Amino acid sequence: MKLKDYELLYDLPAGEYEGRGVDGVRTVTYRAGRSLEVMCHPITRIGAEAKREAKRRRTSPAAAKVNARNRVRHHMRIIEANFTEAAVVATLTYAYPVEDYGLCSLGELRDMYDARRLPWEVERVRMDMRNLMAKLKRRTDGPLKWDVTIEEGKEPPAPGLPPKYHVHAIVEGKGIDRAMVEQLWPHGRAHCDRLDLSGDGAMRLARYLNKQKHAGRWWSHSRNLIIPQPTVSDRKVSRRRMMKIAADVQIEGRAILEKLYPGYRVVELPEVRYSDFVAGCYIYARMRRRD
Repeated sequence: MKLKDYELLYDLPAGEYEGRGVDGVRTVTYRAGRSLEVMCHPITRIGAEAKREAKRRRTSPAAAKVNARNRVRHHMRIIEANFTEAAVVATLTYAYPVEDYGLCSLGELRDMYDARRLPWEVERVRMDMRNLMAKLKRRTDGPLKWDVTIEEGKEPPAPGLPPKYHVHAIVEGKGIDRAMVEQLWPHGRAHCDRLDLSGDGAMRLARYLNKQKHAGRWWSHSRNLIIPQPTVSDRKVSRRRMMKIAADVQIEGRAILEKLYPGYRVVELPEVRYSDFVAGCYIYARMRRRD
């Protein structure tokens, strides 16, 4: 089965480790910048009932939850692998009318939108971002790296108008700073900060950028970004070690993982999940290179 199927089947937050039927342990790791993610699941005989259940869950709310969690983790890897603390994190908004929408006719509101060059659709926002990145690229002495998330409001401010849009962007290039990004964004307000990669900074930012559930969200990045790839091993973690991690994740589990990956420390309590259909357990741990 695919890794996602194991994530779907191992959905119980608590249980008892059952080692019978576990032939080995597969370990999948992602290295991105100072970050290391470790995922372990049993190599086990999968019965017909478990296969049917995994297939059923692929289109269930459980799959949506797994997809959302993996989207955050993927975004965190992109940030860790490609950006430094010299990068600028910008929230870009448009200068929408501040007047009471109820006091204006639809025609007047449409004229305001056109006069202020406000976006009627997401393609206009994309064009504005392409223009901004082109301006920044002309001002940097080297390559420009960027990661852009466009968010659409849940509802239009008035009937007949499009939803409001705003943008979150991570930008890095030699000579690019907060003042430059703010100056070159002509459509409204730009709030900029430096990227924080200390501790849990990249994960917090990834969660924030992927927080939107109901309204539209579009994500893109420059072509020169590194996309971290997984490394798979069937020998890194033994069945005995997996059982020990599951039995005492707080103390012995941390110690085992930090011994297996010297130079890294566990940054949050590893997740251990169990299944009604498959033996063993599923482990996810997030680690970070020691300073």
